[in-house]
Amino acid sequence: MFKIRNRIASLFIASFCFIHSQAHNELTLWYKSPAKEWEEALPVGNGRLGAMILGDTQKERIQFNENTLYSGEPETPKKIDVTANLDHIKRLLKEGKNGEAGAIMQKEWIGRLNEAYQPFGDLYIDFDSKDPVTDYKHSLDMEHAIVTTSYKQNGVSIRREVFASYPAQAIIVHLKASKPVLNFKASLASLHPSKIDAEENQLFLKGQAPAHAQRRDIEHMQRFGTQRLHPEYFDSEGNVIQNKHVIYGDEMDGKGTFFEASLTSAHKEGKLEIIDGQLVATNCQEVTLMLYAATSYNGPHKSPSKEGKDPHQQILNDQKKIEKQSAQVIKQNHIADYQSLFNRVQFTLPADKNQQSLPTDERLKLFKEKEDQGLITQLFQFGRYLMIAGSRPGGQPLNLQGLWNDKVLPPWNSGYTLNINLEMNYWPAEVTNLSECHQPLFTLIEEIADRGKGLAHDMYGLDGWAIHHNISIWRETYPSDGFVYWFYWNMSGPWLCNHIWEHYLFTKDVDFLKKYYPILKGASVFCAEWLIENRDGKFVTPVSTSPENAFLLPDGTPASVCEGSTMDQAIIRSLFSNTIQASEILQTDHTFRKELTDKRDKLQGYQIGSKGELLEWDKEYEESEPQHRHVSHLFGLYPGSDITNDTPDVFKAARQSLHTRGNKTTGWSMAWKIALWSRLYDSDNANEALTNLINFVDPNVKAENRGGLYRNLLNALPFQIDGNFGATAGIAEMLLQSHQGNIHLLPALPTTWKEGKINGLKARGGFTIAMEWKKGKIHTAHISSTYEQTVDIVYKNESKELHFKAGEKKTILF
Repeated sequence: MFKIRNRIASLFIASFCFIHSQAHNELTLWYKSPAKEWEEALPVGNGRLGAMILGDTQKERIQFNENTLYSGEPETPKKIDVTANLDHIKRLLKEGKNGEAGAIMQKEWIGRLNEAYQPFGDLYIDFDSKDPVTDYKHSLDMEHAIVTTSYKQNGVSIRREVFASYPAQAIIVHLKASKPVLNFKASLASLHPSKIDAEENQLFLKGQAPAHAQRRDIEHMQRFGTQRLHPEYFDSEGNVIQNKHVIYGDEMDGKGTFFEASLTSAHKEGKLEIIDGQLVATNCQEVTLMLYAATSYNGPHKSPSKEGKDPHQQILNDQKKIEKQSAQVIKQNHIADYQSLFNRVQFTLPADKNQQSLPTDERLKLFKEKEDQGLITQLFQFGRYLMIAGSRPGGQPLNLQGLWNDKVLPPWNSGYTLNINLEMNYWPAEVTNLSECHQPLFTLIEEIADRGKGLAHDMYGLDGWAIHHNISIWRETYPSDGFVYWFYWNMSGPWLCNHIWEHYLFTKDVDFLKKYYPILKGASVFCAEWLIENRDGKFVTPVSTSPENAFLLPDGTPASVCEGSTMDQAIIRSLFSNTIQASEILQTDHTFRKELTDKRDKLQGYQIGSKGELLEWDKEYEESEPQHRHVSHLFGLYPGSDITNDTPDVFKAARQSLHTRGNKTTGWSMAWKIALWSRLYDSDNANEALTNLINFVDPNVKAENRGGLYRNLLNALPFQIDGNFGATAGIAEMLLQSHQGNIHLLPALPTTWKEGKINGLKARGGFTIAMEWKKGKIHTAHISSTYEQTVDIVYKNESKELHFKAGEKKTILF
């Protein structure tokens, strides 16, 4: 094996060629200095392995992740049963005693936090020379998915490239100097207990993730009365048995996911050897490092410590994938694989040459002074880059930080928050022509639907499946902890089902629909049984919240629980409609279809308040936070599709609600508002929300949590990747909409975007769209259809009906 690996590595080094990156094109982010903080580093990923490259010239840090490394093990059911006091809570709500109802739920329905996504390790490259450098440049070439750091030191040109290959399932680091002056020590490290082994001329990092990671402290658990749910910290009498945020397997029955990384290498000129657990390069001219990583994760139901996969064998299997490939083929395969996805969409807005000549961070700082349209196209394509880097078939879906995390206790556990954030991550998948990247989410939905059957039965005494709003790789189903206004929300499953239907609408893949129809049906079964009739004879959810928001009762008391929040009703209406249509397409479940149709038609509809706003709860209350970041009651406007200009009163009320909430808030919320304003055809407000988001944030400066971007364009305060994906989806919504059964071109084009073109966006029905506009008006559009069908093409107040044959492309002149 050693000889084979050395031969392959030698081939790699001999034939490795550099791509000449155009530093100033609009597909390159570039900087004149290294990242000072992890949040500013440049990301690479292959959908499973991810890395953040800081670009230091003295001691480079490449922090890396593997997306199955989480704390904990499969969930143990928490025995939360709402049926014991559900009738009492219903009565309290009908009597207007919402606060009392919430207090009972706060005590009896509370759960515990999900487990946390974990950092895997760090690759450090410590260079012997600490001399000053010139001509420094650190860049991310989104056209080829390569991060490059180049500079001159003592008259020698030095360059290193990093990319994450999906075909090779490895992170590749290539260093090259114009003379044989590369002297450094490369080492692997982890924040977790681990050891370094040297085997067959390669380094292995071996360790185990925490058995449990807990952001909350003991006082928090006691305050919320959740001692019974935390056997790691309390005995059966509620006495504290330990007080650690992070517990490893040596204190907890050996639990925790095992992990392993491998660093292999090759070189040209000089010497490369392993000394004291480090890879030492002496007087080399080129060095190639290949980083592999794997864990013992074996699915959400199996213990990774007792029934886990062998990470060492997984690494050996990955290494075999490139045994017979030359280095040139490895790199070509990486680029070809990546570009087969990324190159589907091209987007151009004219940028000022002076702006284009500046580093990305300087452009970001100057954006408020003068709109930089080139930076807007970069942000759009950066979202697509992150989607490809972070979500590929066979991997885990994007979590709160996508694929990238450097903390054992990351913000919000870097988990999956299902009341907006996970869904937002995948809003751009279909419309920006990355449908394959949607697949990891569908796999997650399969897993939670399976786990959610037990939850529906045990917690609610109902059929079908349900889940709550915070989960991890272990697919926890029960409520989380905290306050009732955010921990209790059981509409996560129905919302996620919307992604199944959207994928079908964009692709018309009947086999896909047939596979996932039982999941739609299961969620519909739960909701149909969960609904009750209110005093007006309308169906509503009996107990609901509007995610993370609260209202004031007439006496000024805050409350958050009611019957049938607007979001509950909108999501269920969407779910029922989608399931009904799916059953019609598949010609199945006629009786069940009729039941859903009857209940959908009797659902409580949208309600309009005294100020002309769309009500968020079952009746009009005073808002406790009028500019709250969540706009959950506008689900039906976006990503739903039942609030349109065909319902003018509700359409107008949605506008009033959005206006009241304002356009300056957290990053992900501003991103959502780009799409919401676009659905209202309000280009000025959509652009305002977008430009508010494009705001430079220094990770070292404390600031009000009002959103923005770090210098690498990642959504800031703290890093939360949903804002990036929401912005990309929102920009697409400005340019193309197809949710009303037609193809609407440039529905919310900002007045400042006088000229531009975009190619490759997708419309529902299997259409691909290319458009060019000049002087603020569309010039030409090219539309192709996968299927034979007829569709209306809408632009401003003009509509054209076109019939397409399968595979036909038509050009439309305006």
